Amino acid sequence: MNRAICREALVTAGLLREPWLRQAFDTVDREAFVPAAVWLDVLDEEGRWTFVDRDEDPEAWRRAVWNPYRSVITQLNDGAVARGPSAGDFTSSVSAPDIVMRKLQHLDLRVNARVLEIGYGSGYHTALLCERVGEERVVAVEVDEEVARTGASQLAAAGYEPELIVGDGLCGAPGGGPFDRVINTAALRRVPYAWIEQSRRSGVILTPFGTAYSNAGLLKLRVDGTGTRAQGRFVGESSYMWIRSQRPTVDLRVPEASTSRSSPVDPAQVLGLGHLQDFAIGLQVPDVSYSHQGEGPARRVQFVDEAGTSATIVRYGDWWAQDAVRCWGPRDVWAEVTAAYTWYELQGRPHLTRFGITAGQDGQFAWLDEPGRLVGS
Repeated sequence: MNRAICREALVTAGLLREPWLRQAFDTVDREAFVPAAVWLDVLDEEGRWTFVDRDEDPEAWRRAVWNPYRSVITQLNDGAVARGPSAGDFTSSVSAPDIVMRKLQHLDLRVNARVLEIGYGSGYHTALLCERVGEERVVAVEVDEEVARTGASQLAAAGYEPELIVGDGLCGAPGGGPFDRVINTAALRRVPYAWIEQSRRSGVILTPFGTAYSNAGLLKLRVDGTGTRAQGRFVGESSYMWIRSQRPTVDLRVPEASTSRSSPVDPAQVLGLGHLQDFAIGLQVPDVSYSHQGEGPARRVQFVDEAGTSATIVRYGDWWAQDAVRCWGPRDVWAEVTAAYTWYELQGRPHLTRFGITAGQDGQFAWLDEPGRLVGS
């Protein structure tokens, strides 16, 4: 795998049809922005992420860098893992080339635009932006100090000097706007009002978006004429690691007492039809997450709310039995999830791109087809 093969794959996929993207891909050397030691999202025989060191296996490292469809993981567990095969959560990466180019196509980036980038990481994405609008029009924010130092060093070595800020990207770049484009490189659940405030009228905000239930959408918002609200549809699928302050977390503290009942539907029907269905359900129960336990006849699924005060466990086997569903706390979370599933079915299983978000100072809401048609109603 090399740059030429990667380029051909991107052209074939229609992801380099804009001349500036082709030129930027050819100009910016991706290898200059990938550390020597990285992880791949491929498990080894012991269930750990595969570790690749350029000095030990330069060919494997180069294949990873130029794979058109796979990200390169540059940090695990917020830096707690130094090197070597390891389990853990991805907390920084160099995104796959196809994802990078797809996002940049959706950004509608003009030559004279002023751009705010949230999460500059290694600097590769930042360098591409600089190629389009010039380094003096790019402001980039990174929350992790070590990642920020590495990214800044790699950008400088490659000849790029945009304005770089170490801090919370959800605050944007106070005093640095107004921006024509805001592009975020990590998934979030709530659109920060600061990004809207710092955008020009008709400015575009592009971000991966998800819920505690499902992380799968790429959201494109446009700021309205008042500069106080942004609205738009999901333009595609996108699964990114979470922006740090919006990671779904649960401190479970449900009461000991529980109630039991039967399930109205096979859990496999609700949970086994893929991420697009999960995404639609998640828009209706955004604070609910689920996890599976056990295998075969003992397989169960547990739902919890983010407050940690309600939990529901549903058994796959004999789901119609009177004790198949057990609930703790004030909410019957399985009832909420099945109601969301029913709504999705009644709407004809709409595709992700029919959904949208309106965000403003007073919060945000999801809709189907048009802003007046709220999700779940």
